[in-house]
Amino acid sequence: NNRTALKQTAVDFETMEKKSSHGSNSNLQLLHEGEGLNYRMKTVPKVGGKKDISLWHDVTLVHVDPTTSRPTPYLNFVCEIPKFSRKKYEIATDEVGNPIKQDEKKGVLREFKKGDIFFNYGCLPRTWEDPTFVHPSAS
Repeated sequence: NNRTALKQTAVDFETMEKKSSHGSNSNLQLLHEGEGLNYRMKTVPKVGGKKDISLWHDVTLVHVDPTTSRPTPYLNFVCEIPKFSRKKYEIATDEVGNPIKQDEKKGVLREFKKGDIFFNYGCLPRTWEDPTFVHPSAS
C-alpha cells in the first residue's frame, strides 16, 4: 500500500544530532497524522521527538556517516513520491516543519491519472532558490 511505501522511502537519509542539522536518518522517526486533506507525514527525532525536523531545511545536502560523523561522497534525497505509486505528495513549504502532504487542487487530492510513476520523485535538501536573486547572465 502507498502509506507503507511512503513510510519506507519518504526519509531516504540517516541523521546526525548536531544543532538542527541532520546528515542521516538513523535518529529520525516518521509520524503520520490526519486523513484526506489533513494528512501529513512529519519527521521528528527518535529521542525526545517533539520538535518537527524540516526535510527541506534541517537535513544536510551531503550525507553524514552516523558512526564517524564525517561527510560521505553521497547526497541525501527526500522522496516525496515513491516509484510505483500515484498519489502526488510534496513538501509543504508553507507549513511549520515542512511536513509532506498530498497535493490538492480546488480541494481535491491529486493523483497521477496515467498510472503509477516508474521512478522515485523528490528533492535534494537545502537546494531551494532565492526568488530575489537574479543571476547577472540572466538580465
